[in-house]
Amino acid sequence: MNNFIPKNSLWILLLVLFFSCSFLQAQTFKDMFISKDDGAVDMSEFLNSNTGFLPVPIIITEPAVGFGGGLALAYFHKGKTFENKGAKGLSPTVSFAAGAYTSNGTWFIGGGHQGSYLNDRIRYLGVLAYVSANLTFYGAGFENLQNEYRFNMKGFLTMQELLYRVKKEVPFFMGLNYLYFNNQIAFNTGIDIPELEVLEIDTNTAGMNAVFMYDGRDNSLTPNKGIKTSLEIGAFAEALGGDNNYGNLDSRTYFYTPVNEKVFSGYRLQVASKWGDVPFYQLPFISLRGIPALRYQNDNVYTVETEWRWNFLKRWSAVGFIGAGEALKNYGDIFQDVKVAGGAGFRYFLAKQYGLHTGIDIARGPEIWAWNITIGSNWAR
Repeated sequence: MNNFIPKNSLWILLLVLFFSCSFLQAQTFKDMFISKDDGAVDMSEFLNSNTGFLPVPIIITEPAVGFGGGLALAYFHKGKTFENKGAKGLSPTVSFAAGAYTSNGTWFIGGGHQGSYLNDRIRYLGVLAYVSANLTFYGAGFENLQNEYRFNMKGFLTMQELLYRVKKEVPFFMGLNYLYFNNQIAFNTGIDIPELEVLEIDTNTAGMNAVFMYDGRDNSLTPNKGIKTSLEIGAFAEALGGDNNYGNLDSRTYFYTPVNEKVFSGYRLQVASKWGDVPFYQLPFISLRGIPALRYQNDNVYTVETEWRWNFLKRWSAVGFIGAGEALKNYGDIFQDVKVAGGAGFRYFLAKQYGLHTGIDIARGPEIWAWNITIGSNWAR
């Protein structure tokens, strides 16, 4: 179930152009949303001055669950940011509650907290939610299963992560995370017999990972340079509260470098593996814009991707990206069934003080077109 934790930290979804007049206090619209530097729309002062709960919309464009939306309440804790290489607010502290619904009947309700403490010596992320997701399993990773199987998975989910900066001057963190999902699965079998139309399975998923992370990016929202690399390795086990015993490894590396003052490039490498008695919904899958979640799964998955951003006019940028991935039973079968997806989009520099860009991407995968609303970096997690 850790595959379903959003790549972008949940709080990033909350940074959307939406507000209620009751939060403007004594400041005018111009003070809050118009930059004094260039007269353009900018949300920096609004984010700086917010001292209450902010209602914001959630927009969902994931092809696996359909289009949808919802509402969140976010509270930005003032005085809880820190400076890292001059990037103000690199790791904001925010508490949130949210709920959303999509066109295929998927929904969730929950809340959480992400924070940085002791001048970023400690980082914490905690999420509590109830999820009901309507998804499709394509049979990958299991012999003799080649069809599409629609299913619903629902239950209580929690994820807790605590990281510690080993040395104050070096952005290297170590820690643990724990995931628990009390999961009820209902398969639509397609058999026109009342007793056999739906196959129900109750199962618990519980796992703990050791986390090792180096984060040398100049900004966590929309990085221009630097590297972030992380390794999670651990186990899901009955002893931790689950029903299956299996191992887990997830390695992610993101490298950003400017080409010149107007062009910025980024590179991504992700490798994920699971072994043992792995439930089908826990198998790694290729994660690329243009490919639905769970479409290509197996015991082992690798993904490579590059993204280029060209700041062609004041706050406006054009973006192009392309990636490839493969879902493998064994790494000895590498390069036998590579899937490619890519596309283009645009970005607007929405909050200069936070280094935050936002925009829309249109992507083409092996089978479908898809579009994504991107707030910050698409590779945030």
